[in-house]
Amino acid sequence: MIEEAVIPAAGYGLRMEPLTQAIPKEMLPLGHLPLIEHTIIELVSSNIKKICIVIRKGKEMIKEYFERRHPLYKKVEFYFAYQQLPLGLGDAIRKAKDFIEGAPFLMAIPDQLFLSKVPATQQLLDACKEKEGIWNSMVKIPKKEISFFKGSRPFKYRKKNRGYYVIEDISMDETSLIRGFGRTVFLPEALEYMTEEYRNDRTGEVDFLKTFRALKNKLPLYGMILNGRPCDVGTLEGYYYFQPIIHKYLHTKGKSLW
Repeated sequence: MIEEAVIPAAGYGLRMEPLTQAIPKEMLPLGHLPLIEHTIIELVSSNIKKICIVIRKGKEMIKEYFERRHPLYKKVEFYFAYQQLPLGLGDAIRKAKDFIEGAPFLMAIPDQLFLSKVPATQQLLDACKEKEGIWNSMVKIPKKEISFFKGSRPFKYRKKNRGYYVIEDISMDETSLIRGFGRTVFLPEALEYMTEEYRNDRTGEVDFLKTFRALKNKLPLYGMILNGRPCDVGTLEGYYYFQPIIHKYLHTKGKSLW
């Protein structure tokens, strides 16, 4: 049973400027709560017991907030790891290595949210009971909204029994409406492929594309399509576009999405 999750939250939020010049992206309001807290509630609702949030110097507001809110989350333990420089998702996850302690874990990107009866995390955790491997969540994006999912890549895959997919590669088909989403179950061995060896020479970040292509020859990769509505609020355009959709959903659900 997977009970640990890592949330990368050390980025500069450049795609959300000028809002992020005053407040971390993860703390921007969405309904009655900061953006990141919706992801925390999703994880807790999916029986995640330990959560490590990866931050950097200057984003202690996130840590201070959850230290104050911890009495509301008595069934979960919060941990914080620091990324000296925002060198991409791979480097951020690796900073949580001591927290992971050699166990499978879930990565949750906090600016990708999912409106559904069953939380995205729970859907993925239910699916990964089928086979051991790295499990990628996938979503069907309405064509008119594809421009808001700038960081989501399509996969090359083949369908297996029980509704899951074998991931063969990352696709460069920009017309594909089925894309990867910000929830992934990793085996601890994946950390070996999130080192400086896999850096992008141009950006200096640990390149998740290089990591993925190294992993595909070493560990089994699977995917499943989530049942619900994806929202990406990681850009200024997406934040404003999805707010009324999320607010309408919150009106029926209460203060949180789950």
